[in-house]
Amino acid sequence: MSASTKAVFLFILMGLLGSSQVAIAEKNTTSDSPPPDMTTLLAKKEVLEFSVHYGFMTLGTVTINAVRDTTYNDEPAHTFTTVSKSNPSIPFMGRQERHYLSIFKTKDNALYGLNFWTDNVNKDEFNDSRYVYDYEAGFVYVFEFEEPTDTLALHGPADSGPLLFFLTRLYAGLDKQVDYPIYISNEEGNVQMDFTSTIERRNIPAFGNVDTFYSSGNADVDGPFGFSGNYKAWHKADDLRVPLEAHVRVWVGNVRVRLQSFERYD
Repeated sequence: MSASTKAVFLFILMGLLGSSQVAIAEKNTTSDSPPPDMTTLLAKKEVLEFSVHYGFMTLGTVTINAVRDTTYNDEPAHTFTTVSKSNPSIPFMGRQERHYLSIFKTKDNALYGLNFWTDNVNKDEFNDSRYVYDYEAGFVYVFEFEEPTDTLALHGPADSGPLLFFLTRLYAGLDKQVDYPIYISNEEGNVQMDFTSTIERRNIPAFGNVDTFYSSGNADVDGPFGFSGNYKAWHKADDLRVPLEAHVRVWVGNVRVRLQSFERYD
């Protein structure tokens, strides 16, 4: 796996999924609030800030910035950026800052990645990886430092990770299984997501004690830091299905990401 992809998928998933320590659990109950659609999610701008934890150590932060309107190949599209920063006081982490930029489009709640690239800001290395999606030709073109490295088959709506931020919110609270192709590490993988209507009461820094929808899944990918396999997830049980925390396993062990702040504005 190239150095340019080592931090991508882990930080993205942390910002998208969820887990937390249980306060009070209420099993097999339901909420009257249906999941949002993409029109609702994109109607206003959102900024989410997460902290990344391994045991008692804070490894860093992840910020999901507001979606902006743009054009891509002369058609309407959207762009947003995720920024991950390490905790420089931890020796084995050092000072790291990575930006993950994504251009995408939507159609009838289907999510189409169009162009995804990464910047290693602390090393002044920009466009160190890029995935370009060509749905007409049926290919994903892979680049490193803007040099082509591979061409992969594309079969339908897919992405390199960021769109899970929206996709999981479209199904949270439903009893449904959803598969979504992920192109990362120069290959096609898949994330299987098992959503449920199960509600649990949990304590989240950004909101306090709230009802959350439980889900789980399996990431069949060659992820960075040894990330692969099962995960658990929780989303806020309201009309926006805000992602709250992530609980995934990587080479250092179980890592948690907790939502510290959430802002939604015009």
